[in-house]
Amino acid sequence: MVIGRESAESVEGAVKCALAGARRLEAMSLEQRLDLIGELRRDVLAEAQAWVATSCEAKGIDPDSNLAAEEWLNGPMSVLRNLRLLDRTLAGLLGRAPSAKGSVRAGQDTISVMPRNLEDRLLFPGVRAAVWLQPGVEAQDAAALEEELVGREPGVAALLSAGNVSSIGPQDFLHLLFARNRACVLKTNPVNEDLAPHLERAFRVAIELGLLQIVVGGAEEGAALVHHAQVDEVHVTGSAATYDSIVWGDPQVREANRASGTSTLNKPISAELGCVTPVIVVPGVWSAQEMRHQVENVSSMLVNNASFNCVAAKVLVTSLDWPQRNEFLDAVARELEQIPTRRAYYPGSADRHRAFCEAHPNLQLLGQGQDGNLPWAFATGLDPDGPFPLAFGQEAWCGVLAETALRGASAPEFLPSAVEFCNRNLFGTLSCTLIMDPRSIRRHSSSYERALADLRYGSIAVNHWTGVAYGLGVIPWGAHPGHTRADIQSGVGFVHNTELLEGVQKSVLEGPFLPLFKPLWFARHKHALATAKALTRYEARPGLGRFLAVLSPGVRG
Repeated sequence: MVIGRESAESVEGAVKCALAGARRLEAMSLEQRLDLIGELRRDVLAEAQAWVATSCEAKGIDPDSNLAAEEWLNGPMSVLRNLRLLDRTLAGLLGRAPSAKGSVRAGQDTISVMPRNLEDRLLFPGVRAAVWLQPGVEAQDAAALEEELVGREPGVAALLSAGNVSSIGPQDFLHLLFARNRACVLKTNPVNEDLAPHLERAFRVAIELGLLQIVVGGAEEGAALVHHAQVDEVHVTGSAATYDSIVWGDPQVREANRASGTSTLNKPISAELGCVTPVIVVPGVWSAQEMRHQVENVSSMLVNNASFNCVAAKVLVTSLDWPQRNEFLDAVARELEQIPTRRAYYPGSADRHRAFCEAHPNLQLLGQGQDGNLPWAFATGLDPDGPFPLAFGQEAWCGVLAETALRGASAPEFLPSAVEFCNRNLFGTLSCTLIMDPRSIRRHSSSYERALADLRYGSIAVNHWTGVAYGLGVIPWGAHPGHTRADIQSGVGFVHNTELLEGVQKSVLEGPFLPLFKPLWFARHKHALATAKALTRYEARPGLGRFLAVLSPGVRG
């Protein structure tokens, strides 16, 4: 049920229902969990069209335009894919599906999670994904969570969701339910709480069983939920400020509590809190076609969802010694000038945009900023050693992009300093992109492997946007391990863990430098909407006809 903010007892009632759901979880077999997944896939698909229409209305998107593909991909498609992958994992526990394969890379155990079959190779040609395990964790130990899934003691989790991407709350719920054995009370974000009725219908079966309860409201409801005595753990997606208010208290006592280590929350909490996402551009010799593709690649990383993504490109790290640097930067500016600006639907966007523009030299405003839209802001040539707190030190959360250049004419000269710069100077450890042509990778393979090993990010995408890692669902999603409650940055813990793995350190997604087909998330994909709808239907119920329906418009991007 959806409980309105007008009820003084809303949180209490939701937790009571979730406690009953936790007791049901204790008796649920693997077969029953698989049945639940099947019912959820049916209901999510049935609600998908209405769900997307509401998302589009809130963001000023024509639901019949290719731009609406974002809301299909970031919403019901991602949820349905998550459900399908969980179905595969649970079926594997019953001996119905093969498990992922382990290997060793750069001295660490890894588990290959993609491609797993012919379907992966056809839908995502040339894409590989692997989960890197923490030092000392072996591949056979990483699957230990699978063995204890049904036997793990159930409980109740409080789930505070972000307001930018509609699949975040549902996918976090699926992780807590299937990987943590938790019934959940989900509090929606005020920015997208209009989606609550759609989630109620899409997750009707889970709600009837008490496995999910949905509460709408603001800070008051959130505080009552996370501090409820019968809530066992908390997961939050949002900002570090939200996390700090939960863990350390109100602003007037927060810093004193942090300094003394006096937490106001005495229960486990996991969190995904954003990042200043770097795009490391390794110097090489690019053809005109490769240049065009990578320019569109980087530009699309910025503009997707009006840049209200924790994985939006925020800092380009280039080489000052790269002969094609100016050509690349000029082409990115021209591309952004041609991409229509978007409604700045997130509260505070205009103020953050203005502050960024006032703080950075060499800034270009690109595209038309009017009627609630903000122009894309592109600041180039920032001194890597300079004090740029808005570009390097905090997530801008609007359509802005910075660039800084380091020395190094080749990968062995450039990569170590680029990795050190990102690890040391940029806020957060959620995700980063590394752009490197295949000739340079072959020629400097040891430098490439060393960079992947040394980058302290939870997800690393090579030649692709890390939003793809989020959407594919095979990669555990979260910050690189090591943050503390006192300095939380991008958060702690992983969600989207559809392989049910333990001991995760990071994930690496590698793709072709110049793909055969234009990626579906590119801003200029001409058949994005048709492909996104077809992919949503396919993820709900795979079949040859639905598979061909995805490929037909997709390859014509």
